[in-house]
Amino acid sequence: MISPARKNAVPAPQPARRRGSLDQVLIDAAMDLFASYGYRGTSLARIARAAGVTKGALYWHFADKEEFFIAVVAKVLGEWDLIFEKSAHATNAVEFRAEFGRLFDTIAELNEKNPWVSRLLLIIALESHKIGPRVLRSMRKANLDGIASFRDLVERGQRLGIFDPELDPTWAATQIFSSYLGRAMLWYLHGPRFDLRRSLRRQAREFMRQWSVAK
Repeated sequence: MISPARKNAVPAPQPARRRGSLDQVLIDAAMDLFASYGYRGTSLARIARAAGVTKGALYWHFADKEEFFIAVVAKVLGEWDLIFEKSAHATNAVEFRAEFGRLFDTIAELNEKNPWVSRLLLIIALESHKIGPRVLRSMRKANLDGIASFRDLVERGQRLGIFDPELDPTWAATQIFSSYLGRAMLWYLHGPRFDLRRSLRRQAREFMRQWSVAK
């Protein structure tokens, strides 16, 4: 028989999940697995085995697989953002032209160092109907943030008198973003047979030629 005291007791609150240095180990393990097996093919049990922890221990750090995936995306894109922010410093036409070309070189270098980024984009495109709305919202925001960064770059080019003032910055940013994605996909699928760096450099020169005031 349950005593009145136990029956009416208020359930003890669940302790908050602890976040610490193990997060990075778990994120790295999840990154490799998502890249290898896709979103649906990666389970929490598989992540736990790869990280060398129990499945129960995962819940002290991440609530579910969606949270893992969002954390992986945030890690990769956060590292990219820091690199791009450091290179955005042009104050005149000569510096801007160099910065614009260097942006495409940097994109190629980051993909070569971590091809998981291109794999991530493929996962989102191919498995979007299987992925929950929380992850999709996160990825859409990341895409929009990327386009916004490119738009800021185009607008700086206009302020410095390099790009045509009639150029639509949002449209131009979308062109940069989509041309990068298409080339990254080709490179990921075809490997060394597709020279990503050379292709992106050529695209940068073409954009500069098309959008410059002096043609």
